[in-house]
Amino acid sequence: TDINTMGQGAQVVKVRDEYMPVVELERVFQVPRFEFNGTSPIMVVVEAEGSRVALMVDELLGQQQVVIKNLESNYRKVPNVSGATILGDGKVALILDTSGLVRRSRH
Repeated sequence: TDINTMGQGAQVVKVRDEYMPVVELERVFQVPRFEFNGTSPIMVVVEAEGSRVALMVDELLGQQQVVIKNLESNYRKVPNVSGATILGDGKVALILDTSGLVRRSRH
């Protein structure tokens, strides 16, 4: 209910008296959204290049210290992804390019 739609379908949310663009990661990466049985989506505010955006995410898993491998030098350039890491359980986690997502929200 806190998300407002502006001209041309752009969405914004008011956080502490500041309106910021909403970036829906399921649209950016073209993946289906996990259903949470009517619960409200979670938004994570990120700042890059002097601007803030609210990333709409499925869930928060926690915080970890990781070693990031550059994806472009080991594979190829992937839009909106800056790198990858291998988690303790052996799974690969992608690292989002927050600067790219902020730039994308401006257009």
